[in-house]
Amino acid sequence: MGSLLAKLRSLFSRKMEMVIVGLENSGKTTFINQLSSGSPGQTVPTIGLNVRTVQQGNLTIKAWDLGGQVQYRTEWARYARGTNVIVFLVDASASQLISLSRKELHMMLEDRELVGIPLLILANKIDINPHMSEPEIIQGLNLDYVIDNPWLVISISAMRGTNIERVVDWLLGRGKES
Repeated sequence: MGSLLAKLRSLFSRKMEMVIVGLENSGKTTFINQLSSGSPGQTVPTIGLNVRTVQQGNLTIKAWDLGGQVQYRTEWARYARGTNVIVFLVDASASQLISLSRKELHMMLEDRELVGIPLLILANKIDINPHMSEPEIIQGLNLDYVIDNPWLVISISAMRGTNIERVVDWLLGRGKES
């Protein structure tokens, strides 16, 4: 009976792999903590990478949380290859870093193996004022020039859980396609 139940569950369950990237201190680990447990948890700077499995409804997500320090950025594209989603976090309260975020995002997307992978831009830290709006993030990252990857911007606060449900809804929709 247990085997039959497991087979039935597998018919309705979906799996997804996503990579989470962005500059250091953009809130990547806080976001994945919020996504997996509903709490921001305690974080320390990610050295290298963390791999987490998150269950959201019938969707099982394997998330690669990559360090944002300079020495790790060249590895972002390598880990993004073959994933279902690229999640790029931007510190929306640090407008002085948007040009560096743009440079790193576009450098990663130069990898032709990433063509077609959906890109979810999370404008994090909207609980801190002032912060950039979604149109300012789109302009600051030159997303109008990203034509090989479908993209969406969602403003969030990983610390407070603001709009995390929008992210989950979007991921559940993507999980159905994979």
